[in-house]
Amino acid sequence: GVVRLDTERSFVIADIPGLIPGAAEGAGLGVQFLKHVMRTRLLLHVVDIAPMDESDPVKAIRAIEHEMQQFDAELGEKPRWLVLNKIDVLGAEEADKRCEEIINEIKWQGKVFQVSAVSKAGTAKLMNEVATFFAG
Repeated sequence: GVVRLDTERSFVIADIPGLIPGAAEGAGLGVQFLKHVMRTRLLLHVVDIAPMDESDPVKAIRAIEHEMQQFDAELGEKPRWLVLNKIDVLGAEEADKRCEEIINEIKWQGKVFQVSAVSKAGTAKLMNEVATFFAG
C-alpha cells in the first residue's frame, strides 16, 4: 500500500508475513515472500513485545534472521530497523524494560522504534523516519 504523510511525502510499503522455519528451502510460501524482501530498500522488522501466543520475541527475531541469511546473504546487508510493537499492552515502564531486554539479548545495533499499532503510539515518528530515509 501507499503511505501518504502529506501532499509532498509518500512511499510504498509491503507487509511480508512472518516466515516459517525452512522458508529459505521452500517451506510454505517462504521463497515467494523472500523474493519480495530482496526487492526492498529498507526492512522494518516488526516484533510484538507481548505476543498473544506467548511466544518468545527473541526467538522470532532470530528465526527470521536465520531464514533471510539462508536465502541470500545479501539480505543481511539491507538496512533493517527493529519495530517493537504492542507497547500499549504493558505499562510504559514495563514496556521500556521489555524492549531493552530484547535489544540487549539480540545485540541489536540499528534503529529501534517502539510502537502500538492499536493506539498508533510511535507510528507517526516511524513513518516520518521512513520517509526521510527514502528522501535522503
